[in-house]
Amino acid sequence: MNRFELYRFRHPDGRSKEWAYRDLGNGETEIRWGPARHLGQFQCKPLRVTLDRARAKLRQGYTYVGAVWLDAQGRPTSSAPSSTPDRRRPALKLSDLLGPTDDSFYF
Repeated sequence: MNRFELYRFRHPDGRSKEWAYRDLGNGETEIRWGPARHLGQFQCKPLRVTLDRARAKLRQGYTYVGAVWLDAQGRPTSSAPSSTPDRRRPALKLSDLLGPTDDSFYF
């Protein structure tokens, strides 16, 4: 799942279409669009081009909805992905490895 900035256009008959983008962090963005709740089409564009398109969408009557999480098929999810549990082993204490302290152990 990835976080996208979502814009929505509502037709007079009640149908909606959506357009969203996410910053890939390297000067590029992923843009998704399609009918409401299924942004199945996508392409990558430079960030500057995408921000210009976002402003154009607002001029065309789209409204900014906000940040949403989309799955790989472009469907919104109800919440942000949970963090992956930390699967590292707990740190060992040196005293557990060395055993009881007495003078017979040479380090």
